[in-house]
Amino acid sequence: MKAYYTFIIILFAMTSILHQPAKAAERPKIIGVSHACFYTTDMARTSQFFTDYLGFEIAQDGLSIPACTIIKFNDRQFIELFPDPEGTRNQAMHYCLETDDSEAWRIYLKELGYKVPEEPLTPGRTGNLNFFVPMPGGVACEFIQYLPTGMIAQTRGKYLPENPISNRLGHVGFMVDDMDKVHPFYTEVFGMKETWRGGPSADVVKWVHIQLPESEQTVEYMLYDKEPSKGERGVMNHICLLVEDVYAAQAVLETRTLPEGCRNTGISLGADNKRQLNLYTHEGIRVELVEDHFTDGIPAPSSTGKPAKFVKE
Repeated sequence: MKAYYTFIIILFAMTSILHQPAKAAERPKIIGVSHACFYTTDMARTSQFFTDYLGFEIAQDGLSIPACTIIKFNDRQFIELFPDPEGTRNQAMHYCLETDDSEAWRIYLKELGYKVPEEPLTPGRTGNLNFFVPMPGGVACEFIQYLPTGMIAQTRGKYLPENPISNRLGHVGFMVDDMDKVHPFYTEVFGMKETWRGGPSADVVKWVHIQLPESEQTVEYMLYDKEPSKGERGVMNHICLLVEDVYAAQAVLETRTLPEGCRNTGISLGADNKRQLNLYTHEGIRVELVEDHFTDGIPAPSSTGKPAKFVKE
């Protein structure tokens, strides 16, 4: 009888082990926002906005890619500009997240059923490990891992002028037609968390900040409820550069010549209780300068309004 009960206990234990749910794949790290990429109809004029007006420098030699202009904000963050002479493409091409293990991300996303490269990653044309992920309802996302032999590492300390308007990319913002469609992906798959939401009025939400899991940097959903014009697309698809003092930044800009067709809309207080200054290239690509602190040290409360949603007729 004792042997019988021992057999039952062992059988029960084995059954329990066999019926345990499969362990979910461990999410790799997201170190920060690497860069954003935009199309431009006039590379020379757009480059002039970033160099002559904002004080950055075009990265040359090893960092240059055929038909692509790269402008560094620091040794890990930059903006890519690709030519679109006919103006037929959406201005925002993609944004990129930095990780310390791109291959782990490829495997992780593949196991979850997302479309990623089938074969293990090899260094791309910049010498780094990168791949793209089609995003639900938004701009494409790229993952990149900087390798010691890659062009990013090889140009460390180069193309960083003394007086740029900023040296920190705080967030990237992109159009989202339906928050319900994308939010689970960012929170459950990417491991991000919402930190704030707001809008132009109390009853509607059009801006949602989502913080990266291993960084203070964020991405921003730019929600909308009607077909946007080209100008509105430029407002929504944007980058945010952080500054300590937006008034000091404006004073510097006032000593420089604003390129023809570009705009500086002046200092304002954002709904998130941070001072900001919005700048636009000649074709409407927005660069948002935002202070890295709340005006009075107190975060603005999140809106309880309804998120905007675009339903195409």
